[in-house]
Amino acid sequence: MTSEFSICLTLDHRVTQAVDAIRDALPTSPYRDDTPHVTLLRAIESPSSMSDVELLQDMEKCLELSKNLPLTATVHKSANRFSPLFRVSSLVLLHASPEMKTYRKNIMRSLKANSYSVGWLERIAFFPHISIRLGVPYTEQAKAMTEQSFVPGSRLTFSKWIILRDIKKDGKYLVKEIAIDG
Repeated sequence: MTSEFSICLTLDHRVTQAVDAIRDALPTSPYRDDTPHVTLLRAIESPSSMSDVELLQDMEKCLELSKNLPLTATVHKSANRFSPLFRVSSLVLLHASPEMKTYRKNIMRSLKANSYSVGWLERIAFFPHISIRLGVPYTEQAKAMTEQSFVPGSRLTFSKWIILRDIKKDGKYLVKEIAIDG
């Protein structure tokens, strides 16, 4: 396990089911399938080694994540996008609400004040999206399903958060999902 992690917002049950149904129509990911989510901030480096429980508690204390939810985003479109890490992947692109953008900036300030670091690119760029399948582009069937489930202009609400801790094992980039119970 590394000391790098991401803060993610999870989707409600209905939207999670829609993502899973689309995934069922696509080939298996050569990488992994995470719980459907939107990454609020990634490439966060903790100042010291922490257990999962300690990291969750520190993030809640420093960032008041639960108190600052729900946050919203609006569906923009489904698309295949290239990533140096995951090649061409199927995504749903989103427009973050002004509240989400503002809270993200506040998170970066709070993390810095608490000796956490955030990668340079992550500080300047925010491309909110839902990964449907990492490393797998849409098929015509899956794209049609996505466009039916994620209509441009529809609003998504995020009421829960998780942390994805980075793990590099046998040359593969993996993550461990951790969340506060409840």
